[in-house]
Amino acid sequence: MIRVTDLRLALALLAMTACSADVTTPVPQDVRPATRIGTRSLLPDLLGADTSGTALIQCPTSTTQSVTSKIGVAGGVLSIGNTTVVIPLGAVLFPEDFTLTVPASQYAEIRVRAGSAEHYLFQTPVSMTIDYSRCASPALDRKALSAWNIDESSKALLEPMVSVDEKLTHTIVFTTIHLSGYAVADRADSTETAGM
Repeated sequence: MIRVTDLRLALALLAMTACSADVTTPVPQDVRPATRIGTRSLLPDLLGADTSGTALIQCPTSTTQSVTSKIGVAGGVLSIGNTTVVIPLGAVLFPEDFTLTVPASQYAEIRVRAGSAEHYLFQTPVSMTIDYSRCASPALDRKALSAWNIDESSKALLEPMVSVDEKLTHTIVFTTIHLSGYAVADRADSTETAGM
């Protein structure tokens, strides 16, 4: 004879197994190669990011600037003009050499590295500011600009960052927990209205 407790336990295990099967079932990803570099729609729909109509802003410079500093648990700041990386207290567990680079590029982009690692995860979010004043123009001032995580080689748009476009200083401010390449982009159909 089956006891009620055993029946409840069996049903609970069956329900957990059914739920866990739904959670762990892999979902196919639609990953398509970059279509055009440096113009509209760099990497369509990678990781769910809507890149249609979004492009990195043209902002050529032939000079590379770089700064390196050892930053530990107390935090620190990397700065090249108005382009900054602010690492708060506790974001880094062990001292590490961090490097901020504004590369020679046709775009307003930055690269941030921890030592020789390609990627680095912080314990708490860090604040980054990209200065795009060298690209400033009245037409660009009417655009809603944003920061994007980019593939440094292909310049493909990977992920939009939650960012604030400071029109007065021509800077984009955002937070992140990982180091990579970032750049300023705009949507072809975005025009800010006066007063925004």
